[in-house]
Amino acid sequence: MSLRQFLANRCLYWPKLRGANNRITLGSGARLFGYVEMRGENNRVLLAEGAYFSGRILVKGKGLTLSIGKDTSMRNSYLLVQEGADLTIGADCLFSREVEIRTSDAHSLVDAATGKRINKSAPVVIGDHVWVGARSFISKGSVIPANCVVGAMSFVNKRFEHEGVVLAGVPARVVREGITWYRERRNSFPALD
Repeated sequence: MSLRQFLANRCLYWPKLRGANNRITLGSGARLFGYVEMRGENNRVLLAEGAYFSGRILVKGKGLTLSIGKDTSMRNSYLLVQEGADLTIGADCLFSREVEIRTSDAHSLVDAATGKRINKSAPVVIGDHVWVGARSFISKGSVIPANCVVGAMSFVNKRFEHEGVVLAGVPARVVREGITWYRERRNSFPALD
């Protein structure tokens, strides 16, 4: 068996688990390649059946969950989950290379007059069957509904409400409605597909 065949069938990751009761759970056929660091306690990284992830995962806090849905694939991505805000990614999603998703800015932005922090963390939710283009950045509080496409190098920083749209730009906005997408490349698809 070649090294490529070995790696294609197994996981190869470097876990760094600091704290108590942190767990990584891989569903049947799930593959995880890269670096996973978990700091705190009772945190979970879950890859559902058939999910594929390569890149870096950092989870810091208590009771946090990073969930990647069934048959979702992510290549060379960076995921940061911290400050009480979970990250949920649906099933059958496709992420191109170098996508970054964060539930926190990781540093504090403070109102100079009041001394209060103004950039609080917030969960990120990505629905089922979402395609995210290369080098996109998805920030805290973002919600991307099912059956959407995020254009390459877009910055998503808010909640979107409608399914079946293309989001693109910096910051991202709806640029097309009434779409769906397929992993296959064909010139046309029957309406019932």
